[in-house]
Amino acid sequence: MFEKLRFDKKIKRVVADVKENPKAFRIALRSFFIMGWGTLTNKHKFKGMPLVILFTLLVLFEIITSTYWFAPGEIFGEYAPAAGERMYFFRDYGGFFAAGIWGFFTLGKLVLGDTYRGETIKVYDKIITWKSADNSIVLLGEGVLAIILIMIFVSIWVLQIRDAYRIAKTIEATGEVEQWQQFKKKMFDEFFAYLIVIPAAVLILFLTLVPFAFSFLIAFTNYTSKVSIGGQLIEWVGFQNFGTYLFKPEWLLFFGKVLGWTLLFALMSSITVYLVGFFQAMVVESKYIKYKKVWRVFMILPWAIPALVTQMVFRNIFSANGGLANELLVEFGLLEQAKTFFASIGLMGQTHSGVILWFNDTMNGPLAKVMVILVNLWLGSPYFMLLIVGVLGTIPAALYEAAEIDGANAYKKFKYITFPWVLRATIPVIITTFTFNFNNMGAVYFLTEGAPGYPIDMVPLAMRVTGATPGQTDILISWIYKIAFANDPQRYNLASTYSILIFVIVGVFAIYNLSKVKSFWED
Repeated sequence: MFEKLRFDKKIKRVVADVKENPKAFRIALRSFFIMGWGTLTNKHKFKGMPLVILFTLLVLFEIITSTYWFAPGEIFGEYAPAAGERMYFFRDYGGFFAAGIWGFFTLGKLVLGDTYRGETIKVYDKIITWKSADNSIVLLGEGVLAIILIMIFVSIWVLQIRDAYRIAKTIEATGEVEQWQQFKKKMFDEFFAYLIVIPAAVLILFLTLVPFAFSFLIAFTNYTSKVSIGGQLIEWVGFQNFGTYLFKPEWLLFFGKVLGWTLLFALMSSITVYLVGFFQAMVVESKYIKYKKVWRVFMILPWAIPALVTQMVFRNIFSANGGLANELLVEFGLLEQAKTFFASIGLMGQTHSGVILWFNDTMNGPLAKVMVILVNLWLGSPYFMLLIVGVLGTIPAALYEAAEIDGANAYKKFKYITFPWVLRATIPVIITTFTFNFNNMGAVYFLTEGAPGYPIDMVPLAMRVTGATPGQTDILISWIYKIAFANDPQRYNLASTYSILIFVIVGVFAIYNLSKVKSFWED
């Protein structure tokens, strides 16, 4: 109710302002019908001409990419639709924007072999393009791009109408028209930052926002690899995928398992790399350590080496066939003791004769998970060591001197000075590390490929049929990869559905926790 009252008051203020400035309103109205016309009326040619040119180019682009001029001759001539036959005008003759919007909402209507306007639909006809079969994926992609461009164009349109109205009011009140030199100075003084940011914003728009929007929308379709291009169309199914894959017991059970392990992996990977990196930094910066630079370089090597190389090395080390870990255990006669130890702490479900199956035995899921965390620790802790070494150098020596005067020992200096200082400086990095590890596909995929699998009796028949069963070390992102690219059929709609959930989970976590950090609110 309160928001409605505020909106009503705003409308009344606008109406009253328009009544007081009828000339400015008429000028703004010109910009409503033709972009830039009102600005030219205000004698701002340096702003009005680019707007008119932009408007003209968009209209020309729509016309050039269309075949509107063929429509009358074909519709009322050789290719006239039969009585009662439905015709898709914008599909057949529309330009990029009109056809794009049509394709976005319909995802196509005609496939190979259909009869339409007395003709048989082909895979592709380069002469009369409306005879070509519809490709739903292309239509969706072009539709997304068309809608985003239209939204940008409409935003510019609205802004230039407001600008024309505001400038007309200023001219009427002062009688002064802003000159080019004044406008140029204002642009560089007030809007220079925007001019620098715009190129990056355009790249982000087309390289990030458009693909994201396309992937997001796939979740609301029935798109899988079984859809044959030209011979079959995909359809909008609304929230059906969410209902099918999130609330059916067999899918919900495994989604819960994978989500739980993903959260545990992200949490443990973030905490362990931070704590071990902190310990390494304290050791390296200790006054008792000589040749500090040499030790820093030596300890940063695991992070400096490409992660993929390290993961493949560890994969070979823990291979069941001739892996170095098993060979060393056998060589030193510790294989059976290792099996007994792992079984006693719950990492191995059963012991076998022969070597330890680190990543391959369905009963050794906990062991495989621990190894994934340890390998990630090896890769990530040097980064935090280097980061914390830098933060330690910012702690004022006067704090330690004052603490020593007060009789504080090494433990109290660490507890009340070092740790709080470092933690406050690195909290944002810890949060972003958690979000990174939540989607750290490489740590799992290149080491275990999600193995080991679940025992066959734990997997519902419905999931076995689809081939979309996760492994015990699969996190959500690696499971999504399998669903989208490693199974038959490749369920792009299901992968997109789970991707949206990941986006929501990670986004909410990051925003909530960063909002609790004081530096997040500082301007």
